[in-house]
Amino acid sequence: MNPQDVPEPPLSPWRPPSYTVDRHGKVSGARPRRANNWGRWGAADQCGTANLITDDTVRAAAAAVRTGRRYSLGLPIGGPPTGAVPRAMVVRTSTTADGVVARTAAHPAYSDDLLVMGTQTYTQLDGLAHVADRDTLYNGYWAGLVTAAEGARRLGIHHLIDGIVGRGVLVDVARHLGVPVVPPGTVIGPALLDAVLRATGTTVGPGDVLLVRTGVLGSWDGVAGSLVTAPQAGLDVSCVPWLARHDVSLVGADNSAVEALDATAGSWRIPLHLAALRDLGLLLAELLCLDDLAEACAADGVWEFMFVALPLPLVGGVGSPINPLAIR
Repeated sequence: MNPQDVPEPPLSPWRPPSYTVDRHGKVSGARPRRANNWGRWGAADQCGTANLITDDTVRAAAAAVRTGRRYSLGLPIGGPPTGAVPRAMVVRTSTTADGVVARTAAHPAYSDDLLVMGTQTYTQLDGLAHVADRDTLYNGYWAGLVTAAEGARRLGIHHLIDGIVGRGVLVDVARHLGVPVVPPGTVIGPALLDAVLRATGTTVGPGDVLLVRTGVLGSWDGVAGSLVTAPQAGLDVSCVPWLARHDVSLVGADNSAVEALDATAGSWRIPLHLAALRDLGLLLAELLCLDDLAEACAADGVWEFMFVALPLPLVGGVGSPINPLAIR
């Protein structure tokens, strides 16, 4: 083939930005939206709402444990991937010393695993370097601090290695509406959150973890890529002031992005991500398996528990797989 016959990829015009970045990595003059936590825990803060987790809130969370029963909220890594390429690329192989065929006393058998995957393919924690708006991340940091070579030079997921530990509250929207799965296109706003909390006699306070069940993951057909290409119910961006007022440390859901998604709209608009991660520094957990936990909560009418989630200590990571636990 003649190289001249190969079509050139389309280009878009580009204009250099007019802003400047100071020596601390902050965009000069950057401003958050009205509901925000910029500067609340200091100009150099890189943990966001994880700062709401204190010794007192952890002790209070432990008081929510009544039976000791544990519920894993994580998808099996290696099962059907939920997302589309490149996130769906998961390779696991085992290295072995050929212990069965050539084992000797001097060389005992052993095996290791080699895992290659996107850190946000399965149940995941979105870090504060995950999304930017107007080239700006949480607390005014420049989005250009995240590079392919070095990852997140500020706001890396490794700042959260102490984990997200707190009193968890389950808001089972699907059960409240009397449906197995909240219909696609449904947006969950503050009024619906309040209605579910009133119905279950539950409150949300500073440092708590809010988990929202839509039934999306439980109804998934398990076909790789089919979940992310389907419209999904979820939180509306109008929930952001509500979440700020309640001072939750993390909000998670059993859908792909916590917020409502419309795959038919031709583009992925994620306004809640921008307002939560960039402005509030509010951590998001996605693709949580909440059905078994919901059944247990409905059985005894107790919708609170201890929540524990540990991200990988991945230096410069913008997100991490997690296997969260709810302990009732």
